[in-house]
Amino acid sequence: MSFKNLKNLLLAATVSLGVMVAGVSAHADMTKEEVEKIVQEYIANHGDEILKSVDEFQKKDIKIRQDEAMKQHHDELFNNEHSPFIGNEKGDVTLIEFFDYNCHYCKEILPNLQKIAEEDKGVKIIFKDIPILGATSETAAKWALAAHKQNKYFEYHIKLMQNKGPINEGLLVKSAEAVGMDVAKAKKDAESTDVLIQLERNRSLFSSMGFNGTPAFVINEEAFAGGQEDLKGRIAAARDKKKD
Repeated sequence: MSFKNLKNLLLAATVSLGVMVAGVSAHADMTKEEVEKIVQEYIANHGDEILKSVDEFQKKDIKIRQDEAMKQHHDELFNNEHSPFIGNEKGDVTLIEFFDYNCHYCKEILPNLQKIAEEDKGVKIIFKDIPILGATSETAAKWALAAHKQNKYFEYHIKLMQNKGPINEGLLVKSAEAVGMDVAKAKKDAESTDVLIQLERNRSLFSSMGFNGTPAFVINEEAFAGGQEDLKGRIAAARDKKKD
């Protein structure tokens, strides 16, 4: 969080104190200690209200940041030809997932995404590899993008997401062989400049959106983070909003 945002957050925490402090300040004969005592008592008695105020401010701040980022990086989000996707390329709803191959919640939500792709022919699902959970996440993301070069991305993605054990080179190679990839080409492509650039672009986009964990999503113009979200409900809401 930037210093400016931190300062704004602290200011928001004092909103609930504003009227009371102003009233106290009007009494010029009160000592500094007396004022501090009143403020401390107010905080002790209204802690929940202050925390709620801070939480609401933080949510608004993140929403503003995400809306600005979506406008500024719209093409990078929705039209990057190097980002793998499944579903209807010209669908009326676009769902973007930022994920990590070591993320437990990302693994849990895969069946949900598969079901959406199978049942809803109006949805495009874009995958943004964002390796934030260590070196093996980085390596897996490189191999996945290498799979994309062989038109094997989603098959390979499923293999890695269904893996319950640690990620290592043996797993990456075995999974590549299982989906019919050219392993030698994959090894070379995984370290190619364009794959490295794509991962950096994903990281930059992830940061610009104010996300700090996976999975994180964008559905049309709405950004949010979470695990087993009601994605179908959010897709329906996005369609309704588009009609308005």
